[in-house]
Amino acid sequence: KQWYQRRVAITAGEIRNKFTALATDASKYYEADLERIKTDDNLVSRFLAHQRDGKPGKPNDKDETAKMIESVFTWRKVNSVRDLDFSKDPDHVLTSMYFRGQDLDGADVLWVEPKYFDKTKRAEFEKYLMWLVENRPGEADSSQITIVLALGDVGLTEVDVEFIKYFINIFMYYTADVMKKMIIHNMHWLLNGVWKLVSVMLSEGAKKRVLFLKNKEVNKHIPEASVLACVGGPDPFRYQAA
Repeated sequence: KQWYQRRVAITAGEIRNKFTALATDASKYYEADLERIKTDDNLVSRFLAHQRDGKPGKPNDKDETAKMIESVFTWRKVNSVRDLDFSKDPDHVLTSMYFRGQDLDGADVLWVEPKYFDKTKRAEFEKYLMWLVENRPGEADSSQITIVLALGDVGLTEVDVEFIKYFINIFMYYTADVMKKMIIHNMHWLLNGVWKLVSVMLSEGAKKRVLFLKNKEVNKHIPEASVLACVGGPDPFRYQAA
């Protein structure tokens, strides 16, 4: 274990040095992000894992990881991620995305109920998603999450393709190996065309972590008692439309 920790620290140090060489204008980034990357080997390792995405290491993967960190940090400052605050009385419709419970491995679960989305408030949904991920229970430990999309009652008229694209982009390009798996529950065949359209945005590694499940198959990934009613589980918690 000590050998592994030393190797992680050495690799993180190399990536950190490459990032420092790229980050010549400190005004482009949050100071808190710059301070965190200096000491958080786990976060750097998450960025490296995201860059590799299940593939064997490449000679330039440390360079690409440093570039990704720079890109993510720039995006975070441009989009005011650290300044968002929905902790008090967010628009009720936004709370159709929420964290509740953990999967079988202890990862926090983000539940998403698209049938309640309001396309006229897409910009607010995007900000709320950023805030949720930024303030997830295990963020300080760079933890991964399991995402559940409850699509049982969702048809073509309820689907906001642009928001789905944004949703995927967040986990593909602007977070560090956050998505452990994505469970798509009871997707109607009418949405197959939409999925084909947006799935091209996923990396090959991420595609392997997308699971199309029916009914009680969710129990193989989330403890039965913690499966919500929106996907046929015993937990009675429900998002209530206003």
